[in-house]
This record gives sequence, C-alpha cells and structure tokens, in this order.
Amino acid sequence: MNIRLRKILGYLGTLPFIFLSLMPIFSFFPEDYIFYLLLSIYGGVILSFLGGMTWGWNQPNVSPIYLIVGIFVSLVGFFVISISNMFLIYSLFISLLGFIGFYFFELQASDFMRDKGYKLLRRNLTIIVSLCYLLALYNFNY
Repeated sequence: MNIRLRKILGYLGTLPFIFLSLMPIFSFFPEDYIFYLLLSIYGGVILSFLGGMTWGWNQPNVSPIYLIVGIFVSLVGFFVISISNMFLIYSLFISLLGFIGFYFFELQASDFMRDKGYKLLRRNLTIIVSLCYLLALYNFNY
C-alpha cells in the first residue's frame, strides 16, 4: 500500500471541505449560501466515491452485505446532492452522519484498516471533514 500517496491525495481532498466551510465566515458575499451548497454537493460526490470503494476491496472475506452497504452509501451521496438545493441544512446533516457512519463501517469491514498508517489517515480525514460539517451547520443561517 502506497500510504504516502494516499496521504497526499487524502489531505488534498479535504481542502475543498475546509475552504467551503470557512468561506461563509470570512466572505463579504451576501450569497454565502452557495458555499454551503457546494460543500453539500462535494460531500455527496465523495460519499458516493467512498461507497463505491467497497466494490474494489480485494479481500477473501468480502461479505455481500459490504457491497450492499457500499451501494447504500453511494445512494446516500446521490440523495444528498439531489436535495441540496431545497433542503440544504438536511443535506449537510446527512452528509455528516454519512461520513462518520462510513468510517465506522470501514473499521469493521475493510482489511485496509489493519494497516496503522491507513487507519490513522482515515481517522484524521473523517475528523477534518466532520469538523467542517459541524462548522457549516453551526454557521448556517437560512
């Protein structure tokens, strides 16, 4: 496992979460709603990606339920995107729960989590993304 590349790409992937959750705080735009909307859409895309990862787990004990959960998480990502424009606060909250839930699912289901470096990376990424969503939910005023 190339953990160095995974770290680089993982932390680069958190930059939009950080940017989109902080911009409304420091923005002078009256339309800061768009940053929350983009955060929700980006999170939905990433949730869909995470759910799809389960199909690539090449481990002997891959249960069919893991694949079903993966599809469910991908559908949650799609659902988040599809309700973002009309029910933004709910989509942000569902995304937060989705990221935390997938992390705990991956802890139980993925052989990748046996690697200490990968496990630490996934924990850190989940914490960063969760904090971004909590900040967005805290500052959301629509």
